[in-house]
Amino acid sequence: MTDERRLISAIRSGKRDEPKATFQYLYAKYKPLVCFIAARYLKERADIEDVVQETFVNFFNHAGDVRTSVKSYLTVSAKNLALDLRKKNGKVVLVDEEGLPSPTFGQTDSSGFEALIEDMKKVVSEEDIRIILLHLVEDFKFEDIAVKLKQNVKTVKTKYYRALKKYRDARGGRQ
Repeated sequence: MTDERRLISAIRSGKRDEPKATFQYLYAKYKPLVCFIAARYLKERADIEDVVQETFVNFFNHAGDVRTSVKSYLTVSAKNLALDLRKKNGKVVLVDEEGLPSPTFGQTDSSGFEALIEDMKKVVSEEDIRIILLHLVEDFKFEDIAVKLKQNVKTVKTKYYRALKKYRDARGGRQ
């Protein structure tokens, strides 16, 4: 069952414990991703934690209105809240947005992503990893990635698919 169907089913169930269990499941599943996204835009741990908390509070309060995938909703929300907080605080935080994001807190929160990125760095270029992260983690379309990187859309797609294949082949076909 997809996360979206599970969420709708839990909300409509009428059972008191089912929505709570579903929200706990979604929180555990997506918290590392939301932390990862927030850490791309913020430097301070407290700010990152605030964005993560606010992202999930907003999600839980508006779960019945979510019309996109849970992952898309959470990643876009985290990104927007992080940018808003950065703007509100007037902080000019130089997080390396041209390189790979590097969350700096909570090893249990982001260690899976960091390990995956470190593993990928052994096989594919940082630019290819960036394309993969933009597409898979932040739900950017290839056209948007091409504009961001000032490259042809076909070039971006080729780099994406070749990098994934190269990584899979290096890992013996495992993902």
